[in-house]
Amino acid sequence: MELYPEKGRFLPGEVIACTILDAGDAEYFRVSAFLLDKCLHTLIVPRTGAETRLLIPPVNEPFCGLGVVCETDNGEIAACAVDVQGEMRAFRYGFLSDFTPEEPDENDVLAMAKHHVNAVQFYDWSFRHDTLVSDQPEYTDMMGKRNSFPAIRRKIDACHARGMRALGYGAVYAASEAFARLHPDWRLFAHAGKPLRFIDVFAIMNLRSSWREHIIEQYRQAVNAGFDGIHMDTYGFPKTALDASGELVALDDDFAPLIEQTRVALPDAALVFNNVGNWPVERTMDAPVDAVYIEVWPPYERYEHLRQIILAAKTARKPVVLAAYPAPFRLDTPERALNAQLLLMGAIAAHGATQLWFGEENAALTQGYYADYTRLSEEQEIMLRAYDDFIVRYESLLFDDKLVDVSMTHCGWDNEEYACDAPYTVSADAGKLWLVLREDRNRKLIVLLNLCGDDSSLWNAGRNAPEPLHNISLRAQVFTSNVRAWTASPDRMNGTAEQLTVKMEEGERGNFATVTLPLVERFAIVYLETEAGK
Repeated sequence: MELYPEKGRFLPGEVIACTILDAGDAEYFRVSAFLLDKCLHTLIVPRTGAETRLLIPPVNEPFCGLGVVCETDNGEIAACAVDVQGEMRAFRYGFLSDFTPEEPDENDVLAMAKHHVNAVQFYDWSFRHDTLVSDQPEYTDMMGKRNSFPAIRRKIDACHARGMRALGYGAVYAASEAFARLHPDWRLFAHAGKPLRFIDVFAIMNLRSSWREHIIEQYRQAVNAGFDGIHMDTYGFPKTALDASGELVALDDDFAPLIEQTRVALPDAALVFNNVGNWPVERTMDAPVDAVYIEVWPPYERYEHLRQIILAAKTARKPVVLAAYPAPFRLDTPERALNAQLLLMGAIAAHGATQLWFGEENAALTQGYYADYTRLSEEQEIMLRAYDDFIVRYESLLFDDKLVDVSMTHCGWDNEEYACDAPYTVSADAGKLWLVLREDRNRKLIVLLNLCGDDSSLWNAGRNAPEPLHNISLRAQVFTSNVRAWTASPDRMNGTAEQLTVKMEEGERGNFATVTLPLVERFAIVYLETEAGK
């Protein structure tokens, strides 16, 4: 049996439609819809055949995730989650890169909806990087890939039907060599007489020249052709160069003005700018982009580096997206790749960010050229979808910016606000239980990520299966005796919240609430709430 939402994102007030696939002989389904640990609805739904449409009453919350659990009258269970948001507070980015005339129109977009993708990057869809929209319906792009614009339009329409924005890829400074030769004064140079090129295919153009107006006009044409916005790509290189007259150009001075001018030209478009290797995010994250998008490369190699990147980017008060490409799906065994990606998804979500990694029809990005994606196995896709379900189900906590990360200041040394009776780390040290601690007055969110069973803290390396941890006790300082606590994990009970018994004790520095988790496999959350304002 399978249960999935029909859209990647539902709007507040919109009836929520899901699909139940069941080849069994059940007569009806018992469906429960949860908001965090509360059951909102219990529905009895008659089975209408192998495919049954499930309608759940609308939710008027501006931003929340629902957990949906479906049980047959003979005990089979399936679960999924539903993303409800108006303004995009969690920007869940997927990708498409296959646009041949023969390409099917629906399965890839449906696959992304099952994983709650709500924005799609159309990668290398254009005719040329300097001439985005072709004057022919079928064409070959600069990398030799066949594209069909009617197929692209059908996929844009499919994304819209599934609650997704469609963004067209458009590099900010790349042009064909033929175009660059027509405009030599628009180029950038390594030194006199040596124009800059990327992978010996793309000429690098100067944003201080008339190229800026040219590429913004190309973006406008792409939006007029049907896209909801532009993915403004960079390559991380060059950072400095020479213009045609030999003057030094610092490119980080030019990106924010380009974004601002594009926003003026396209006031309603979604704009995403690629900060390759986290550069120059300090200069661009406050520009009018819809999300702070960071492509992660070495030397940002450890989980702790991801934490640092996310927390710094979140100061812009916008959604944060890490393009963190899980290479183990290409380089390691299926089992180790799966272990690594499950932990990576939990680590990024624990800090309130999302990851670009999934797209096409159940494929993973493992490198920077998206057309060379890697297909997931059925087993991998099922487990990874369960994690995406969990992250969406509890998104109103995981993506709540009022829950401030206090991991480095409230635990360890003379800091007694939090404690754990197992070997733990707040900086993602290998072989320990990684705690991410976030709080806001009367609310505390503790995320547990199990790094035991492996001696690596590298986020982009295959991992052994973690060693399960049993009977983990967590202690948190509170200033009331009335504490409500629950836990949830994608590894248990279809992600459903379980109430926890709270043991209260007095300490020299205040009262303390202690809860015990019977099992931590990979990823779990604990939520504590005291009386309002206390």
